[in-house]
Amino acid sequence: MPQNHAGLGELPVKGHGRREALRRFALGAAALAAGVSAPATAHAARISEPAGPAGAAGSFQGAFKEAPMLADLVKAGKLPPVEQRLPASPRVIKPLETVGKYGGTWRRAYRGPSDRVGPTKLVEEMLIDWEAPDPKTIGLTANFVERWEQNADASVYTFYLRPGIKWSDGTEVSTDDVMFWYEDIQLHKEIRANPVDLIRQRVGGEFKVATIVAVDKLTFTVTYAAPNPLLPIAIAKTGGFPNAPAFLSPAHYLKKFHPKYTPVEELTKLATEKNLPAWTGLWGDAGNMEGAIAFWFKNPEVPVLTPWRAVVPAPADPMVMERNPYYWQVDTDGNQLPYIDKIEHAFFESNDVFNLWIAQGKIDMQMRHVSVGSYVFLKENESKGKYRVLNWRAASTGAYFPNQNCPDPVLAKLFSTPEFRQALNVSINREEILEIVYNGLGTARQASPVNGSPEFDAALAKKWAEYDPKLANDLLDKLGLAKGSDGIRKRPDGKPLEFVVEHTAPTGSPDNDQHELVKGYWEAVGIRASMKAVERSLYEEHCRTSEIEVGTWSFDRCSVVKADPGRWLGTITDGPWAPAFGNWYTKAPFKQEEPPADHPIRKIWGLWEQVQVEPDEARRNALFQDLLGIHTAAPMVVGVVGELTAPMVASQAFGNVAGGYISDDTLRDTGLINPQQFYIGRA
Repeated sequence: MPQNHAGLGELPVKGHGRREALRRFALGAAALAAGVSAPATAHAARISEPAGPAGAAGSFQGAFKEAPMLADLVKAGKLPPVEQRLPASPRVIKPLETVGKYGGTWRRAYRGPSDRVGPTKLVEEMLIDWEAPDPKTIGLTANFVERWEQNADASVYTFYLRPGIKWSDGTEVSTDDVMFWYEDIQLHKEIRANPVDLIRQRVGGEFKVATIVAVDKLTFTVTYAAPNPLLPIAIAKTGGFPNAPAFLSPAHYLKKFHPKYTPVEELTKLATEKNLPAWTGLWGDAGNMEGAIAFWFKNPEVPVLTPWRAVVPAPADPMVMERNPYYWQVDTDGNQLPYIDKIEHAFFESNDVFNLWIAQGKIDMQMRHVSVGSYVFLKENESKGKYRVLNWRAASTGAYFPNQNCPDPVLAKLFSTPEFRQALNVSINREEILEIVYNGLGTARQASPVNGSPEFDAALAKKWAEYDPKLANDLLDKLGLAKGSDGIRKRPDGKPLEFVVEHTAPTGSPDNDQHELVKGYWEAVGIRASMKAVERSLYEEHCRTSEIEVGTWSFDRCSVVKADPGRWLGTITDGPWAPAFGNWYTKAPFKQEEPPADHPIRKIWGLWEQVQVEPDEARRNALFQDLLGIHTAAPMVVGVVGELTAPMVASQAFGNVAGGYISDDTLRDTGLINPQQFYIGRA
């Protein structure tokens, strides 16, 4: 398949002394891993937007091999031989460094049930998967399908499942699972408020749901009302979270909890036993599929296609995952994957505790929650903790999200005023935050596509990101927001100009240091901000219901942007710049508000609808740049520091990991380099 690799972007070098040496080390390591030189400036690999031909499955000729723990079960008659558990044509994974060794327990850390994304990104499986054989190359490959085809205008897709692929309980996968997922889950209004966006298009201002047909036991077609050329990258991004992969669910198991196959009275009784208010809680709240039965993270019994499955579910400490004996991938020597037997996720609340565990060598490998703000600490304890620091680059920018739909109508109007958002932006000294909080290991910038992205826009990256407190004061003065005797400005209704910023940063994290600096910058121009830490699930609830004044989150998904543009559309509510508008647009089962006819979000949505159905790539790209241009003219959010070094810690014994890659939700973070091929026992 085609893969485009254009020039390399540059990051400026700043800072002095030890901090500068560490910064050069961090950026230089990433550049060297990418196969480029790293003199005074460091380079970031170019990200392509893969699309096009279907890709082909690899094949292995020879005898399959398996982990000792599974071989023992085969000898005991408790498990079929490995050749009977694998499909005829398993997906073949080339190890990142070398063929690994079997066994061991991978020790990680998590922050409890709301931190579900950490474990899930290690085990997601999609019809179509990202493939990154090296840090400069990102493409697409067939995953649990052998191949896929699409017609000339990309309105009809045909998928071919791998023959003999099995769920973790040994049941063979077929298009019965596809049709159950489609007819009984996605089209069932009590289970799903709306079908997933992968099969839902907005055409002519209305949502149209694709038609799925099972051609035979292994083949199915998906037909859309209009061209859908971006489907392959959308599947690679969103097709595996949170439970069973998109287009597939274990029908033989989940039918027992579905009202079409089991009386509602029985389901209600089961829900009561699990302290759930209704039977739909077995599937998830508001159609999120994270229910007590449907979500593998909570239910060890649900069959999966993942390399590991939960055996001690959240909220346990530790939460434990164990290898799936029917996992359908092998390495280049025919060894059934994964190499590692178990993964344990220990619970932590404070970043200080987490950092201490790293320094004590209690974390085998992790990137999630490992902060660049702790980079000096991480490097100083490398030898003591017997680990390596491997540097990735974050395709995101830390940002503040003034909620244009917040409950306070005066604040909502101010947040909807471009000049007020501009003042919030230019009053922040990003360079100072970069040096003080993040050791200079990033870029002071606006929230926008990162250097190397096909959508990178240098103007947007710098727009309203220069520190100019005089301009901020002038903008606020012109809005009539006069200062009181205490230096705090007055709102149009005479009340003090103040708001609450909600965040989820744990105690001791660099993010907290950033929040305190931002609070000071805003107060210096007459705006009082209170920084309030809340638990993640509560933060998400406040965002969905618009019960938040200003949120703060990573403005991520900035690598292959068209795979998931929700940050720009206002439809990803953990970045709440217009969550009620976004809910109205997507018809989400949360608080909705129709935007005014002249609100720029309507033009943003209109452009995106054109992008989605445009078959010509050049025209599609131009339309998307027009969409980004609306944000360039008046940023909806307050981006601060981005493209940070994303440190990964890996014990000296942890193999098949490397630095230099892009860390982004779009590319599934650590999942990009296939955790199933990680191993313990590196020499």
